[in-house]
Amino acid sequence: MDARLKGVLIGVVGIFFWFMPFASWYTEFMDQHIKLYQAGYHIGGISYLLLISMFAYAVFSWFRIHELRIVSSGVALLVCLIFIFQAGSTVSWGLIGSFLVSLVGGILGFIDLRKDKLSQA
Repeated sequence: MDARLKGVLIGVVGIFFWFMPFASWYTEFMDQHIKLYQAGYHIGGISYLLLISMFAYAVFSWFRIHELRIVSSGVALLVCLIFIFQAGSTVSWGLIGSFLVSLVGGILGFIDLRKDKLSQA
């Protein structure tokens, strides 16, 4: 699979995880136990930075701008870490997936940057 396609796929999967549950917890309402979820679009604010950075990662990987790919995946990774520390024990699978996608995106960005530098030398 082409490196550009892998990067775009990583960005699209990161955007997908933004819509998935970031946190989940149980609460009681009228003697009913309810499980509540909070996704990225429920949070707003800095959560949109996560969405934009994943979109930017997909665009930068398509145009093979590896330095900016690394920066955008680093921003996404830091936003995910902020949310993980805030959610604590209520962290859900969407946030963990977004963290892993950001981490893999950064690693792939470094690998592709190194391959391009070695091929130019």
